[in-house]
Amino acid sequence: MEEVHINIFFAYSREDSILRERLDKHLSGLKRKKYINTWFDGKIEPGKEWEKEIDANLSKADIILLLISADFIASDYCYDIEMKKAISRHERGDAVIIPIILNPCDWSDLPFSKIQGLPQNGKPITSTHWENSEIAFDEVARSIKEIVENLLTTKNKHLKAINEVLYEKDNELKITLLQLEDYSFEQELVRESIQDLKREKKNLEEKISALKESSEDLEKSLKQNQMIIEKIISKEQVEVNKLRTEKDKLKIEIEKYKTEIIKLDIKKTNVEEDIKRMKNN
Repeated sequence: MEEVHINIFFAYSREDSILRERLDKHLSGLKRKKYINTWFDGKIEPGKEWEKEIDANLSKADIILLLISADFIASDYCYDIEMKKAISRHERGDAVIIPIILNPCDWSDLPFSKIQGLPQNGKPITSTHWENSEIAFDEVARSIKEIVENLLTTKNKHLKAINEVLYEKDNELKITLLQLEDYSFEQELVRESIQDLKREKKNLEEKISALKESSEDLEKSLKQNQMIIEKIISKEQVEVNKLRTEKDKLKIEIEKYKTEIIKLDIKKTNVEEDIKRMKNN
């Protein structure tokens, strides 16, 4: 699981650097357990734009510690830039503001006064109320520790919920990927089938083209044969007509011969009758 920690931002005046450093050291136990990361402007690397770095770290902080002192309130940047942005994030629920009262000063009617600060009794860390400031720092650190642990619990719950959702989404994604693989396989089969159909279509087109050419050749051959047959028929018809003419001529000749035969028969009969008469005489 992703390591969870709380980002703590120190909003302070440079005049309070020593007190900020003491508070940071009192939070060392939380750092050792990797519960927190602390950031202040002294961590800005050379060559970086300090305003951008401060704004970036202030924007991602989970806890913003306002180290309240007269110097903090007097600083235009601390009061007008850092504090106002911190309060805006606090009101949106994006971060937790904790005013830490370092030195005695009048902050009772300032914008952050409505937010519970530390120490709990509202007594400044450097005031004579404390036997020494380390006791005050210890109380502040313990209160911050409690807030950090609560935030970690909340963060871990959110992270667990997110991981569960991500796990479900990952499973859904795996199922979807498997479905896509099946779909891709089916698509590949479809593509192969399409290629087979295209090849079959091409073969059929080639066969049809060959049949068309063969049909055209056959049609030409039929036409040629038809012309030859027509020529033969025409020639035969001429011969038939000639034969018919010859037949008709023969018929006429036969008729002539028949007529001649009849005439000869008549002559024969006459001759025979003449012969008979001559014998009788």
